[in-house]
Amino acid sequence: MAGNDGQAESKQQPGTAVDESQQLQSRVDKLREDMYNEVVDGNVAGRDDLAEICKVLKDISDKMTAGKQEEQGQQELLPQSKREELEKLLPLIERAFQRRRSSPPPSQEEDEAAADKKKKLLLLPSCNPFINKARSSSASKQHKEEEQEEDEGVSVKLLLRLAQNVLEPEQYYEWTTSYVDESRIYGWDKEADAVVDALIAPGHPTEDDDSLLFRAAGIAGVHGSGKTALAQKVFVHDRAKDNFALRLWLCVGPPDSEDRFCLLYRMLDNLGLDTYKVEDIVDNSNAVKETVARIRADPARVAAIQKKAADYMTTHAQELQHKTPDSIFDQLLREEADVESSKIGVLLYILHMTLSKTSYMIVFDDIREYGDDGWYRNLAQLPPPDGEWGARLGYGLPKGSQHRGAVLLTCRNEEHARNMVRTGRVFRPPKLELDDAWKLFKREYDQAKDAIGNKKKGEDDDDMLFKELEQMKVQIVGKCLGLPVAIAEAAKGFAALDPLPDDDGDDANKTPDAPAAKDQTTPAGAAASSKSNTDMQQPAATTTDVDDGPRPS
Repeated sequence: MAGNDGQAESKQQPGTAVDESQQLQSRVDKLREDMYNEVVDGNVAGRDDLAEICKVLKDISDKMTAGKQEEQGQQELLPQSKREELEKLLPLIERAFQRRRSSPPPSQEEDEAAADKKKKLLLLPSCNPFINKARSSSASKQHKEEEQEEDEGVSVKLLLRLAQNVLEPEQYYEWTTSYVDESRIYGWDKEADAVVDALIAPGHPTEDDDSLLFRAAGIAGVHGSGKTALAQKVFVHDRAKDNFALRLWLCVGPPDSEDRFCLLYRMLDNLGLDTYKVEDIVDNSNAVKETVARIRADPARVAAIQKKAADYMTTHAQELQHKTPDSIFDQLLREEADVESSKIGVLLYILHMTLSKTSYMIVFDDIREYGDDGWYRNLAQLPPPDGEWGARLGYGLPKGSQHRGAVLLTCRNEEHARNMVRTGRVFRPPKLELDDAWKLFKREYDQAKDAIGNKKKGEDDDDMLFKELEQMKVQIVGKCLGLPVAIAEAAKGFAALDPLPDDDGDDANKTPDAPAAKDQTTPAGAAASSKSNTDMQQPAATTTDVDDGPRPS
């Protein structure tokens, strides 16, 4: 009987997946129909964006239907990861739709009044958002209302972008590590020295001037310009090893640029802190408890969270059978922006205390400044003496008088890089010189030949195609603008080609002695092009560093 039960369970598993997909599609169709009827017949706020979301939901539903009609063994048109994104996105879209259906769009007079109100708010003096002060003035209330209206307007456009992202094919981000074989990085010795000079604070660590003991620098450039390679060369530089006892490499990238919790937990994990213990410290910290108590004391905030919890339980009734309304309320309370900001502040404080025990250098590779809240800006700024720390990443980076500290970041946008390092220097990887560029080309060409099987044994001295390309190396490197990624891709493309055939007309006009002359010149040409591939050396010994990411085997 046990075996039969196991067979029954195994047979039901595919059906369960199909049922979940059908339920998800039904939710998509129902939400799209409700939104479409309201957008067409009603006077709903933000109807243009909602109409675009309806179109996207229609395309998503069609993809799910087409996916179910596919033959078994073929991949569905909407992958599992995209269905998971959609499942998280639907409640957000429904909540935004319900909120706009209950509030009619503003008239032209109201729009003009709101614009005048915003101009007046721009003239108000700035205030410190980290110090808890009583704000009873009407200007402060107007400012909060204005911010709430802007957030709601932005949220619909953000939901539209997220819905469109469900239709886009899956993209896999290539994570970088601090592991580097220096023999595979050509040139840039002087540039690496200059970056190290910008990161090492002059003087002795016992100086009274704290600002001398922290440095920030950036490397900016387009994709494939060699930012990561130059940063790796700096990371393993002898002077960097001598001046910084702790070196941490952190690949940020698009996935974590917006997820601050994940970024900070990854940093603390690489510094040796236990994630579960850190979470317990954060949840039981006074800052988080005070923020939660302040929200619970506000009847309006409590009512809004309770309504959100009720809507959430309605849309996820089957998933939440074993959860009580109070547990859902507590979960949504912990996700409030105020509470999350307090948690980030505690994490930054823990990071600050951990790094303050030694000299450190941190490399943020492929960091991108999203949003206008300034979380990544001015990494050299000191934390506020009073109030919370959750506003800026730089608050978690010590700038004390006991140990040196340095941050190196790579960024595709030079303006963003300057916003992050402020007074620090921003470097650009120079174009590869001809000799270094051709070494890279030959290495990638040989590897591509080996990979596709076009390279035969003993072909190194008789590769006619490479000889032809070598005579055009100035033009090839020039067309690639000296960019490493362009040179590498060009080499891979040429490796898949065959040599150009000889001109038949020239062969017909050759004298009988011509072949003999050709045979005499062939060894000389082969000897000239015969050279050992010195750039394919064994990897250098690994250094003691802290690296966020897997190392190649």
